[in-house]
Amino acid sequence: MDRELEEAQAALLARFAPETHVRRIRWSQGETQVLELGSGSPLLYVHGGLSGSFEVVPILSALAVNHRVLAIDRPGHGLAEPFDYRGVDLLEHGRTFLRDITDALELPTVDIVANSLGAFLSVAFAIDSPARVSRLALVGAPFGVKQRPPLMMLPLGLPLIGQPLGRHFFSSATRDGMRKFWGQVIVDNPERVDDLVLDVDVANERRNVESMLSLIACIADWRRLGYRRALILGKRWRALTVPTLLLWPEHDAFGSPEEGAALVATNPNLRLVRVAEAGHNAWFDDPQTVVAEIERFLGEPRSNVEEVA
Repeated sequence: MDRELEEAQAALLARFAPETHVRRIRWSQGETQVLELGSGSPLLYVHGGLSGSFEVVPILSALAVNHRVLAIDRPGHGLAEPFDYRGVDLLEHGRTFLRDITDALELPTVDIVANSLGAFLSVAFAIDSPARVSRLALVGAPFGVKQRPPLMMLPLGLPLIGQPLGRHFFSSATRDGMRKFWGQVIVDNPERVDDLVLDVDVANERRNVESMLSLIACIADWRRLGYRRALILGKRWRALTVPTLLLWPEHDAFGSPEEGAALVATNPNLRLVRVAEAGHNAWFDDPQTVVAEIERFLGEPRSNVEEVA
């Protein structure tokens, strides 16, 4: 499984970002992988749930023009060590993991780009340790804004059938099947997703079946037909003092732009930019807009960011 994923990842990097350095680092509860490219100011990428750092590879070179990009595999994802999320306090886990990772990378403070569940963990870290995060650029609806996942994903959280269904889905993943799934919940234009991205995703799903099933068990509450109540950030967004950009796709299956606008109205440190004709991982649908908006945001002096926000 490791070799299959390593080979698929190597092919993806050779296509989009051949100068990327791949290395291993440790955190307090295990070991993970970092993809590193560029030599500018540090920029940490934190991927979403059931995914991996590979998802940012198609725009890695573009981001690395002005930044030293460090894309990490979260525990139990990509080529990180397996991780059992059952019984884990996910908010505390996110704070611990990102603190340990930024320490290991010797980053006293860093800009963060994150997606989905990675955005949720990054917000938790930024609320707890605002001095460690300069700016947050969150692409796609952050986990914890909406109480339920897309309808087609609800069965994965149900008792009795959810875990067997998830095990079958992950262990029997194929390129064509993943393209269909991406078109349903991840992107607006699945035909634009490179085959090599899907090959890595297939290998990622197969390798990390048990870790991913444990994550679903950690976040799902079948009685609510959605996420556990403690994982809905709600009013805690008001405690976020770090300048934050919400790059919100118009067709995000995990939350509408109107929900993003309502969130921005609660905190002057938040700014909303809509991405037209795009799904949850918007850089696959419109990489130019996503990279340009991230660069515009990160390129502003922090005082200006705070004034505009």
